[in-house]
Amino acid sequence: MKKIFTLGLMLTLFGIVGAGFSQTKFPMKLGLKVAPNIGWMSPGTKGYSSDGARLGGTIGFVSDFYFAENYAFSTGFNFQFINGKLNYTDLLQVDTTMVNEDVFRKYSFLYLEIPLMIKMKTKKFGNIAYFGQIGIGTAFRLKATIKDNLVPATSEMGTPENFNDGTTLIRESIIIGIGCEYHIDESSRILIGISYSNALNNILTGVNRKSNLNEKSQLNFAEINIGFLF
Repeated sequence: MKKIFTLGLMLTLFGIVGAGFSQTKFPMKLGLKVAPNIGWMSPGTKGYSSDGARLGGTIGFVSDFYFAENYAFSTGFNFQFINGKLNYTDLLQVDTTMVNEDVFRKYSFLYLEIPLMIKMKTKKFGNIAYFGQIGIGTAFRLKATIKDNLVPATSEMGTPENFNDGTTLIRESIIIGIGCEYHIDESSRILIGISYSNALNNILTGVNRKSNLNEKSQLNFAEINIGFLF
């Protein structure tokens, strides 16, 4: 169902943009953004629970292709640092013995995301125009690390360990955002907004050794966007 919804949304986006570009021509806006975010895991494996949210951040390049006066196809690329935490029980080897451990695991991800969105703006009120946007994001994992805290403690928390093999390469998401643009002059604008990214797919590939269940969790986040459009 999620795949069908995503495909339908993509076809709708491209249909709207194609129809708009076939009728008229409007400027392209380019810019940069930074965005502090807060991320959390939403597990789907029995016995797993979210252990709270963690802070992260995004650095990105923004490009808006206007196909009507107040409608744009918005894309670009983002380097996303997204973090989360899970708590679960697993069977771990300590020396030569297998021991039940409560695992408090911190995940840190670095993704390269390419968003595809439709941006809808109001007319200017003074120097400010408000907008909403919706679309999909395809993110490619560049790096994943974990850091474990075990109870009872059988080892000290060490340095983060590479966890690329325990995660999927791609994260798909639905993106929804609102915000405003402050027009400094005819071409320059300050961008401020908030957005929410809801994951569509599982990002874990491991197996719990105690329950023999596949690990499943989505990675979601919300962010505050601050940018400048030229």
